[in-house]
Amino acid sequence: MSHLRWIAGAVLLVAAAAAPAQSFKCPAMQGKNPLASVSIFDGPPAEKADLVPDLTKGSGDHLYSSWDIGYLFGINRTPYLVCRYAGLPDEQAVTLKIDKKVAKCIFQAHASGQPAEAECK
Repeated sequence: MSHLRWIAGAVLLVAAAAAPAQSFKCPAMQGKNPLASVSIFDGPPAEKADLVPDLTKGSGDHLYSSWDIGYLFGINRTPYLVCRYAGLPDEQAVTLKIDKKVAKCIFQAHASGQPAEAECK
C-alpha cells in the first residue's frame, strides 16, 4: 500500500510541474483605445503604493520596463496591475488583482501602430 501512496505522490508532483504558469495580461485594446501605460501596485491601488520599475530602457514608442515582484508573495502582499489606455480617463483603466504567484511584470511599448503589451508571469 505504501508503494501506491508513493506513486500517487509522484504523479501529483509531475502534474504540478507540468501545469502552465499563471499569467496576468492587460488587454491590448479597450474599445478602439490602445494600451498606453501600466502601473504595478503593492496592494490595492487605493493604497497608492505604486512600485518603481526595477529596469527601464528605451524611450517614446520603444519602451521596456520590468518589475520583479515575486518577493511580495513571500510577505503576504497582493500586487495589482493597472492598465491605462490612450484617450481614456483613469476611471476606465483595467485593474487586475494578481492573486497567483508570479515573478515579474513586463511592459513593452512598440513602434507606432502596434499596441503596447503588459504581462505579469
